[in-house]
Amino acid sequence: MVSAGVRSTKSRYERERWMRIDFKAELGSHLLVGFQGLTTGEQLVHILREFAVGGIVLFRRNMQSPEQLRTLLEEAQAVARETLKRPLWVAIDQEGGTVQRLAPPFTQLPAARELAADGPEAIADWTATCARELRQLGVHINFAPVLDVISEGEPHFLGTRSLGCDPEEVARLGRLWIRILQENQISATAKHYPGLGQAQLDPHHHTPVIHWPDAASRERDLIPFRAAIDEGVHCIMTSHSHYPDLDPRWPATLSPIINRQWLRERLGFQGVLCSDDLDMAAVNGRFTWGDIASQGLLASIDLFLVCQEPDHIEPFAGALWDAVRSHYSLADAHQKSLQRLERLAQKHYQ
Repeated sequence: MVSAGVRSTKSRYERERWMRIDFKAELGSHLLVGFQGLTTGEQLVHILREFAVGGIVLFRRNMQSPEQLRTLLEEAQAVARETLKRPLWVAIDQEGGTVQRLAPPFTQLPAARELAADGPEAIADWTATCARELRQLGVHINFAPVLDVISEGEPHFLGTRSLGCDPEEVARLGRLWIRILQENQISATAKHYPGLGQAQLDPHHHTPVIHWPDAASRERDLIPFRAAIDEGVHCIMTSHSHYPDLDPRWPATLSPIINRQWLRERLGFQGVLCSDDLDMAAVNGRFTWGDIASQGLLASIDLFLVCQEPDHIEPFAGALWDAVRSHYSLADAHQKSLQRLERLAQKHYQ
């Protein structure tokens, strides 16, 4: 594994530099991780202190009651401030419908498709309620809305998570969703760039291959993301799908062509780019942690998500270290990414 190689080749100076808390915090700031448990127990404290992660992603497995969850987050932030001298990002998938991590008594949100059918007022009202509850908990980033445009009349694994089949309508409703979240101090995340609506396979279990035979089919998927960028969306999440018409080699998450050349240079997105969960089968096991770290940084990924397997945090942290210390281009990408993360932090901690 990459981490073993890193340990065996570090000089004394490098080991000492790695142990410097400021440098650990720099590298760790790229990591958003999931964890097991309802408290800041041994596992979470170890993750925070050993890997200096940038933040945590909440799942239903971390919640028993609102009071318990608030206590967990307050204690986690206290550990981070003491150890890392900076706060943690707290992120969550609170889309509504089948994907919402907060159990009752938190408000249970309708699915995106239901909200779209009820119209803009429903989206505005439900999203404002969601944002208020997240803010009261201490959450900063919501991984919503889903901007994938599915095909009418065809079954799709996204189901009711999608706002619909009309790219212009998805764009219009998505902009509203983003606006309401961010007006309420929650960073929205447009996903799954550059569009998962034409995928036949679920990236949780497979690697979808999406063909764009012409500019019209490509633009159909990109319209909602253009609108999100125009709205000033703080974050975008990548798809793990493969788009061979744009990049014949790398899936979107690891593609400098799709993310740096298209998203940042052509579409003008200067915000924070998040990977989808790296524990998904679409990338996990297909690529080494070294490839994921190096290609992800080259592709201008800012936050790498490792959500389901805490044992994967160590090898990925080692791979990040190896990438940044070994290649000037990756060290430069790392520094530019830190600047984007700092701009996002200023929106929350001014």
